[in-house]
Amino acid sequence: MILVDTPIWPWRGGLWGHMVSDVSFHELHQFAQQLGKRRIGFQADHYDIDQVDYQRAVEMGATTIDSRELVRRLRDSGLRRRTKGPQWEIAYQSKDTQSFDSLIEIVQNAVSSEADCLRLLNVLRSANSNPEVRDALIVQRAGASALVLEFDEGPELDTAGLDLFVENKSQDTAVFELIIGNC
Repeated sequence: MILVDTPIWPWRGGLWGHMVSDVSFHELHQFAQQLGKRRIGFQADHYDIDQVDYQRAVEMGATTIDSRELVRRLRDSGLRRRTKGPQWEIAYQSKDTQSFDSLIEIVQNAVSSEADCLRLLNVLRSANSNPEVRDALIVQRAGASALVLEFDEGPELDTAGLDLFVENKSQDTAVFELIIGNC
């Protein structure tokens, strides 16, 4: 079951809460993807949600419980992970639309791990087209790198070289998360 607590924690000018599953991380990730949450936003055992995401989650069937009950249910399910991994650090964030070819050059310069860079470049070079990239975000942390891309219509990619590929499509955008390492 997907559980949410009421957003009461102030952060970045808004109020935030948490979304968990007391069944499995798979269930949580599927629900989060339907909600439009990025996988890189997963924080060991939960996703943070703002007031808008909270309302949408409830409309989609999440159960509202208080924070203490949420933690108790998470712990009782065996899914509680108290230790958080290192935070993502932004290596690059686009300010405007760019060509797919320029993205390849940006990845070469922004990804600090040579092995991760090579894997990401192999995936990007497998593209069947060169679409414009509406938005690009490159984040890194110890043992992991991720590239989040937004397109009007995304290319087909050979994602076999990734540890995780998440694709979210809506009416007017496609968001790809190319992830290397544990997320």
